[in-house]
Amino acid sequence: MKEILANCTEDEIRVAIVEDGRLTDFFIERQDEENIVNNVYKGKVVSVLDGIQAAFMDIGVRKNGYLPFSELTINSKELSKTKFFMVQVTKGPLGTKGSKLTQQISLPGHYLVYIPSSLNIGISKNITDEKERFRLKSIIEEIRPKTGGIIVRSEGAGKEKNVFKQEIKYLIRLWDTINKKFQASAGVSLVHRDLRLVFKTVRDYLNEEVNAFYIDSKDEFEDTLYFVELISPKYKDKIHLYKGKTSIFEINNVEQQITNVKKQKIKLASGGYIIIQEAETLCAIDVNSGKFTKAGSLDEIILKTNMEAIYEIAAQLRLRNIGGIIVIDLIDMRRSQDRKKVYKLLVDLMKKDKAKTEILPVTKLGLIEMTRQRKMESMVNFLSETCPYCEGSGKVLSRETMAIKIKKEIIKLVTRGGEQPVRLIIHPDIAEVFNEDFISRIEKKISRKIIVESNFQVHREDYKIILSN
Repeated sequence: MKEILANCTEDEIRVAIVEDGRLTDFFIERQDEENIVNNVYKGKVVSVLDGIQAAFMDIGVRKNGYLPFSELTINSKELSKTKFFMVQVTKGPLGTKGSKLTQQISLPGHYLVYIPSSLNIGISKNITDEKERFRLKSIIEEIRPKTGGIIVRSEGAGKEKNVFKQEIKYLIRLWDTINKKFQASAGVSLVHRDLRLVFKTVRDYLNEEVNAFYIDSKDEFEDTLYFVELISPKYKDKIHLYKGKTSIFEINNVEQQITNVKKQKIKLASGGYIIIQEAETLCAIDVNSGKFTKAGSLDEIILKTNMEAIYEIAAQLRLRNIGGIIVIDLIDMRRSQDRKKVYKLLVDLMKKDKAKTEILPVTKLGLIEMTRQRKMESMVNFLSETCPYCEGSGKVLSRETMAIKIKKEIIKLVTRGGEQPVRLIIHPDIAEVFNEDFISRIEKKISRKIIVESNFQVHREDYKIILSN
């Protein structure tokens, strides 16, 4: 069974995709931390650096974006002659780096992607049946717009001509709107904002495989229902409003699984385990046999452990949104056929991943080198920050994550109003987030005053909530 769960609060929207009780995908959108990936901007060239074959552009956000020459639809010499360009963010800012930009705008729909600067027709690599690929290409060639290229997404498999015609009309209208906004704008500005998280989830993940999509906010539910009626009405019956008092994530054990995302060590059912270590330049994953209890020869035990580890690694890469260079250190396998089996399994599993991947065969040293498309921060980096206690060797929950967690706990504990204030004792770092506006929003929810006391003796990830009668 596959379900999508949306937990919506005034601070953040969280979406979990759960398959047979296991969390497979997790996304967060915070109100004060906008995700700008796929947004389209009217940008201004700040500098052109021929040495690194890129231009830096002001797009109206804190850090200038960089536009590689390979992403241009014009000659690079024109960069210094033209003041403003339309660009799209393909990768969000990471650390000290600004956003990666492209002039090759792409507008995704539920079944298709429209690329105005292209002339090509493409079919998702996940659609492997050659007859279906030929059928889809024939349909798109017949109804394609006069300008621009079309890519059929994996959700388009089995769909008929009228479905594609309707979506092409929508995408063309969207492109016309973007162009008009670009022309009307006097300077650097946002000309198209990508869909917010719940709508984006509908567009990218709602399909025949999903049994139900539960949303715990009435407003978000009604908006989503309207959106589904517009783009894919046949899925309307899958959208449900969750009315339970217990958090939608708690009753499905999602909250605990999110907490586990921070863990470096993941145990395998056989007794083995993997260790995931994310660094700025790459991610290293180590496979260990541990206390493997199943019988068999040494070669068989090693193969079974590595195969089990690969299943878990593929799931964790997707769940944690780990991108960039990834090195997997397997348990050494003497037989070449075993190395081929492990490699093939990883390649097959990663076909289900929406992020683009490149995987090299297992080396004689038992290493797999691969890359996974990185569009934004990994989930571990998003949810946590460098630990002040261990000076960078570990992670702690970020201030914002802790503040939202404490807020939820207070609202959960305080079921009625009262004259006596609620005392909250927290670490000074966390207290910085509890400004006047944040506190007043909680007070409004519980109808009681809150007194915040900061104390260095309290651990960074600990807190005390004291209720008086």
